[in-house]
Amino acid sequence: MMQASTNPFYALRDTVLRPSACFAALSQRPAWGWVAYLLMCLSAIAFWSAYFDHTDVSTLHQALAQQLSMPQAEAEKWLQRETLLASEVLGDWFGRAAVIFALALWFRLSTKQEAPNFGYRHWLAASCFIFLPAVIGDLASYTNMTLAPSFILPAHADLNSLNGLLKLPLTSPWTAWAASLPLLLPWYWVLSITAIGTWTPLNQGKAIVVATLPWVAVFGGWAIIIAVS
Repeated sequence: MMQASTNPFYALRDTVLRPSACFAALSQRPAWGWVAYLLMCLSAIAFWSAYFDHTDVSTLHQALAQQLSMPQAEAEKWLQRETLLASEVLGDWFGRAAVIFALALWFRLSTKQEAPNFGYRHWLAASCFIFLPAVIGDLASYTNMTLAPSFILPAHADLNSLNGLLKLPLTSPWTAWAASLPLLLPWYWVLSITAIGTWTPLNQGKAIVVATLPWVAVFGGWAIIIAVS
């Protein structure tokens, strides 16, 4: 029988080492989901604060003005460090929260006919831990930023997204798509499949479909819309 994580800090560790033990514990203690989400919030604050401390603001103004075809004086007026920092941090907080809430709803609806039947609160906790690797993505982003030989735009600094690798210009129609697609999506899929397999009697094939379908549908449909527009 799988030994469940004994406290929320072990659950954080077990997300990497023993994800089944983590989700076994969450089935009894869904309130632990807050620990994972708060850690993601603190990680976002730490990374973006370090980014704007590390980046020369005047160089950033010049680069953004050039990318957005904005006069330099206007960029300096509206794109202040505090404004940009708040924008990036809040974007991470609310963006991650929106995906977590939506994914939890999907898991709840797609497994509600199965027994045992876990409620939305449980799937919300599971989704928080499924997205916990974003903290590792923030750490990788910080390492990449400090080792980079040249200036990096905020849109290119976050290695949690595909755009962190592609570095598309801000005016590209694919920028928002690439910035929204998680680079760690395969890891999220593995954790989703593990959670579904731990909590429901669904076989692995059905668990894979439940875990991957919303991502394929959303980003596949979005890519088609961009391609034909």
